[in-house]
Amino acid sequence: MKKTFILFIIVCIPYISFCQNKQNKYYKPYRFSMSSLTKLPIGETNRYGFDMGFGVMGEFTYTLDQKAKYEISIEAGFIGTLSFDENSIDINYLIPAGINIHYYFFDEAFSPFVGIGYGIENFDNGKSITKNKYVLKPTIGISYEKIKVFARYGIISEYNSIEIGMSYSFKERPCGCFPTNK
Repeated sequence: MKKTFILFIIVCIPYISFCQNKQNKYYKPYRFSMSSLTKLPIGETNRYGFDMGFGVMGEFTYTLDQKAKYEISIEAGFIGTLSFDENSIDINYLIPAGINIHYYFFDEAFSPFVGIGYGIENFDNGKSITKNKYVLKPTIGISYEKIKVFARYGIISEYNSIEIGMSYSFKERPCGCFPTNK
């Protein structure tokens, strides 16, 4: 059921939105961005398997409406994790991927936003067992022109984490301020 819902969001909503927005010749709803972030487990870090992580994410975003208030995106990345022991530091890897929905409060260059994400984290803890965990990520942030700063709270059934990051988009977020071409 979850896979069907996610497939519906990925396929149908952008198609419907594109059909509504094709009248505006200035409207370009797609863009790509790169993010750097840090991931910090909350609570007992042994349950998560690391003490902190640093990584990069790529995000393909589609703006759903001409007012540029709603966006849907697909992201994937790579996070190197560090575990501090008394005598050593272990480095392992985390591969997150997910789908996000954001709501921007203003149709301007500067806008705070909120969102929700759902994804999977493929965690390689250095052993032969690779764990996949599904994670829900409520998000808050601020966007200004091509830069976005955000914080996400990762919720997994056994443990939680905080992600803090900065994103650079190769194109500005579209706005609804352009005239339509009839």
